[in-house]
Amino acid sequence: MPPRTIAVAAALLLSFSAGVADGATKKWTPNADFEDPGNWDAGRVPSAIDVVAFQEDTAVPVVLPSARVDVCELVLPVNGQLVLEPNSRVFFSASSGNATGGCTGRTVKFKRNAPTEWTDPDNWSSENANCATPHVERIPCAHDTVAFNPGNSFSVVVPDVPIIVGAVKYGNQTFSQNELNEFLVSDIGDQEFKSTSPNNDVSIKLTEMLCDDSTGCECGTLEYIDQVCKLASKRCDIKNLGCISPVQPIGHCCRICGAYFSIRYNPSKFDILKFNKEFKTDTAKIKSYKKYKIFDHTGKLSNGNIQIVLASDDKYVDEVNEFAKTVNSILISYIERDLGITDVEMFGSGLSYNVDGMTYGQIALTTCTIIISCMMAIIFYYTNDWKSFLFRSGSDTGAVFVKFENNTNDVELINESRGRLHQRKSSFENPTYGAMENLNQTQTFSDDLSYSHLAVSSMMPINAMDVELKETSEQK
Repeated sequence: MPPRTIAVAAALLLSFSAGVADGATKKWTPNADFEDPGNWDAGRVPSAIDVVAFQEDTAVPVVLPSARVDVCELVLPVNGQLVLEPNSRVFFSASSGNATGGCTGRTVKFKRNAPTEWTDPDNWSSENANCATPHVERIPCAHDTVAFNPGNSFSVVVPDVPIIVGAVKYGNQTFSQNELNEFLVSDIGDQEFKSTSPNNDVSIKLTEMLCDDSTGCECGTLEYIDQVCKLASKRCDIKNLGCISPVQPIGHCCRICGAYFSIRYNPSKFDILKFNKEFKTDTAKIKSYKKYKIFDHTGKLSNGNIQIVLASDDKYVDEVNEFAKTVNSILISYIERDLGITDVEMFGSGLSYNVDGMTYGQIALTTCTIIISCMMAIIFYYTNDWKSFLFRSGSDTGAVFVKFENNTNDVELINESRGRLHQRKSSFENPTYGAMENLNQTQTFSDDLSYSHLAVSSMMPINAMDVELKETSEQK
């Protein structure tokens, strides 16, 4: 189905792709052409004064253009192929044998020395694919048409399991299953389609290009997610997302800023084509958002649920979050509108933040700093003694006891939690000193003799502190 673009307030663009209903055409983009500047380390095609060098392990067939190719020298790979078009001609300049001493240019190396992966989403292009499309659905699905350009040389590594697609086109030719099988075992097919199996067994099965399920058809590539994400996850930009809570829709290899919805339905009432029509009409009525491009992708999952993904290819802003909430309300309304929807669950990225100004760590640090500052302000407001709060090491209500000796007038006050406080020279009568001298050598004290209360009024100023010693004893 061709893509539909809906203008909202003449500025908000929604690109809807209904891949669950009809197959798309996905084109293979990498090539190993001699005349493609991107295939050379110099960023240009070699000239007549350059040395053209293919790496020893170059394992892709390189097609030379149907024209004259002038080089100074040519270094061939150990096991590679140069494919000459019917009118291709290669000329070696005579500069290598002149008095100047060889080629005057530079050595230009061919970079694309290995086959590229079928499961790499960046190797495919489709009119239906956008930033909201899950990575596993960017490679050919079970009802897609796969297109190769015979004018380009390529070499692709396919998974070691049968590939299922709707059709395969090689230029203007659309293969039948028998024709495709014969092509894969031909000399050209053997070079262009590779497998990691020992015998290079490549299996591509053709299905119908149209989906005959009214609830939609799944892409059928979720089984390749490990291989897909091994390649695609290397390109995830996790540092510049711009949202507080990134989401990762099913089939996506990266967390993204946006939202996705999981929709459950009644199979006897739900029709994907009717749903897409209603959804596009209702979202076109949203007129409160401007300047932002929001893309949408609808796909059917392996568990049968419908997944809708919303994403922006521009800087994430709060308006995207608000738009997602509005879309969620629209989807929930379908439950009452008899469209077969039974449940809708939304997963959103929340608010945005400035990726150029603050990171997640900086946001957390700033939040903690604000909380601590507020607590200190409250304490200072109510106590007016912030220094005491910050620097005291224990409570002022800790136990205080008196240390004294009979042969001195020194009195020490000691707080158990703060250590020694003060030492004063204060005279007082020791109530036990005289009593001890008058006791008879045979006189003993009862075990019940104790000093039950030794009180110090610590709330009084130190120069007015009283020490009171009370004796409670019982003599046997």
